[in-house]
Amino acid sequence: MVVPALHHTRDALVGAALVLQHLLDEEMSLAAAIARYPAYRIVKEKVAFPREALEAAYARLQQRWPDAGRDRTDGLRLTWPERREWLHVRPSGTEPVVRLIAEARAGPRARALVKEARGELARLARSHPDARTVASR
Repeated sequence: MVVPALHHTRDALVGAALVLQHLLDEEMSLAAAIARYPAYRIVKEKVAFPREALEAAYARLQQRWPDAGRDRTDGLRLTWPERREWLHVRPSGTEPVVRLIAEARAGPRARALVKEARGELARLARSHPDARTVASR
């Protein structure tokens, strides 16, 4: 958690302290506090995919989901606010892979988003000149 009034870096201890303070203020247990909020599931996968073909991959995914909100700040993040779901596709900063990350209220739905994105990347890898070497591995 980042609290700009303290400093501009992540601080797990501050986050823990804020959770404890919230529990005291609300006079409730941690289990009761958790039960107040909806549960979400995150699914993460890595796939081999060349960076040279990422723009084509982003275009393909945007065509696959034209109704999604789009953010290109860090890779491609597709959002469906009304369903409270998102899919993030981005190159790894440390490995020669693309990361697929999805969040949804149900695990099967998050897994389905990742599976569909992985399928689109695989189809592109078979047809895109920059991606053919990956498809044959």
